Amino acid sequence: MHMGAHRGRRIILADDLAEADVAECATLMNAEQVRATTASVEIGLTREVTWHVAGGYYLHFGREHPIGVGFVFTSGPTRDGVTELTAMLQEYFEPPSDGALVAAVDAAVSAEHRRTALVRLGVGAPEGEVPGWASRIVTAMRADDARVREGGLWAAAHVLWPGLLAEVESMSTTDADPLLRDQAGALAGFMRQEGIVP
Repeated sequence: MHMGAHRGRRIILADDLAEADVAECATLMNAEQVRATTASVEIGLTREVTWHVAGGYYLHFGREHPIGVGFVFTSGPTRDGVTELTAMLQEYFEPPSDGALVAAVDAAVSAEHRRTALVRLGVGAPEGEVPGWASRIVTAMRADDARVREGGLWAAAHVLWPGLLAEVESMSTTDADPLLRDQAGALAGFMRQEGIVP
């Protein structure tokens, strides 16, 4: 993936928005598509598209696995430029607020709804660890229902906060579901390999 030195926060797309809507935004920005690929679910994505905006700045679209949440973010050579471009994209796409993402987790009435809300929370999370968000992810990773635990694990995979490593490693050895143990083990290994440690 073409990527600038600085990366902006992911912006979640509304359910009725798709890649074509991001392409339309890119056209309005006079951006040139430089990459489009069907990504590997092993890295948590099923689709990636990148446009070069101007001056070394990029617009990125992704669709995550397993829920299919679409998102965009920017990257570029300066943090100020990325921040400005991110603000423009937030105004254009009108993503859910932080409060709405958290409220959706708290209000979920079924395991499937909670799983989806947790993944959206992870995709839309800020770069730095937020205690109230991290505690919801940890609580989910300890839930009785495997679907909720999976949602918590995928949220952890999206946020990649060092403070969650111990919980991920614990899940890799103690979870009742062998598939979740394997997924947690892979995530823990990736985090340690990338130096994402407390």
